[in-house]
Amino acid sequence: MIEEKLKQARMRTARGRMRLGIGLLAAICLCGLLVVGLSLFDSPPKNQPVADPPKERLVENDTEKTRSELIEGLKEYENELEPRLEASNLQRWNPEGLVEINALKEKLMSSFGNGEYGIAMDNLLVLETLTLETVKQADQIFQENLEKATSLLAEEHYDGAKRHIEKALSVHPQSPGALKLAREIEKLPPTLVLLNGARAARAEKNFQKEYDFLHRILDVAPERQGVKERLEVLAGLIKARNFDLHISLGFAGIDDRQAKKARTHYQAAKKIDPRRPELSILMDQLLDLEKSLRLDQAVSQAELAIRQDDWQKARMYFARAAKDAPENKTVAEGLRRADHVLELQASLGRYLKNPYRLSQGDVRKEAEKRLVQAEGASGYSFAIKTQIRQLSELITRVNRLILVTVISDNKTSVLVRSVGKVGVIFQKNIQLKPGNYTFEGVRKGFKSKLVQTFISYDQDSFSVRVICDELI
Repeated sequence: MIEEKLKQARMRTARGRMRLGIGLLAAICLCGLLVVGLSLFDSPPKNQPVADPPKERLVENDTEKTRSELIEGLKEYENELEPRLEASNLQRWNPEGLVEINALKEKLMSSFGNGEYGIAMDNLLVLETLTLETVKQADQIFQENLEKATSLLAEEHYDGAKRHIEKALSVHPQSPGALKLAREIEKLPPTLVLLNGARAARAEKNFQKEYDFLHRILDVAPERQGVKERLEVLAGLIKARNFDLHISLGFAGIDDRQAKKARTHYQAAKKIDPRRPELSILMDQLLDLEKSLRLDQAVSQAELAIRQDDWQKARMYFARAAKDAPENKTVAEGLRRADHVLELQASLGRYLKNPYRLSQGDVRKEAEKRLVQAEGASGYSFAIKTQIRQLSELITRVNRLILVTVISDNKTSVLVRSVGKVGVIFQKNIQLKPGNYTFEGVRKGFKSKLVQTFISYDQDSFSVRVICDELI
């Protein structure tokens, strides 16, 4: 745009000078004609007015036009070229050029002030040309150094990049792009330290270490797109490597029968990538291992309970094991034996709680049958062995006869209900099995007398007094 305006200004100046030359030529011709005319006449009429010479009028008109064009050109210079010149910071990188331009402008203004508009116009053209060349030179210097600084920054040459950005800023110190680039260059030294660390880690194939270095670089220089892209690649590599590591450790845990370790690595791998097919394979093996471990633990605890003769607990563990392995022969046999032992213990316990029923024949036969059945279980249950001994002793003691002395007044008729008569006696010895008995006394004219007695199986003798002594 400036170049176009300079071209137009030169054309206006040329046209002005052409018009001035034509005007001068016309004025000379008119003056010649005037001289010839005057020679034909001796003297002009006395009352005829004297006209201004045409040459003077033409010169005056062209001068005014040149002045106007000069003012217009000067305004354009001050509004367009001069601000660009000021922005180029000429004082810093070309002070001699600035002195030359300022001197030329002063010369222009001096010619203008003296009314030397033609000279002033020439000076304006020279000033515009020189200023435009200077501005172009400034832009070229700026652009070349900016590009070089950018290139050196990309190549990570701090000193060279700093030198060229300083040159660029010496021309355009307020350029946003140059200032931004300068800030990026100043980040290069600490960034290089981290980059070197990242490169060393990459050479070692230590993805995590490289990732950490590059991530720190983004804290310093977040505009580094290459670092961002490498971080994305590393994140994928680390993710894949960590997944494979956890899967591998998970299968190792399966091989070592360490279910907790295997499940921990399974969960870690699932958190990284829940869609990978390896997870289902690991989970199937993990579930089988956990089932096997539960089975082993339950059987082990059941066997410990058996050694402690705690068949209730043993049955609980065998039942728990049966949920995971219902077809397991060891578990099935253990559960059957536990049920058998518990049933025998309960059955023998009922006889021991009601020992006097053992004096009944049918009850005694059932108890003796149970003793035979329990004999086989006594080999693996001390409690049953103890119950067998206790019940055998009870059967013997409950079924032995105890000496019972019956005392009366030889007037009362005494009998033992459900057993038989004793008779009218002062004293009589009879034999009864341990248990509960009712002695009844009867005498004419007196109320009947009932005496409830209990003969314990651990007694060797017993006495009872039955006398009717209450009148009716």
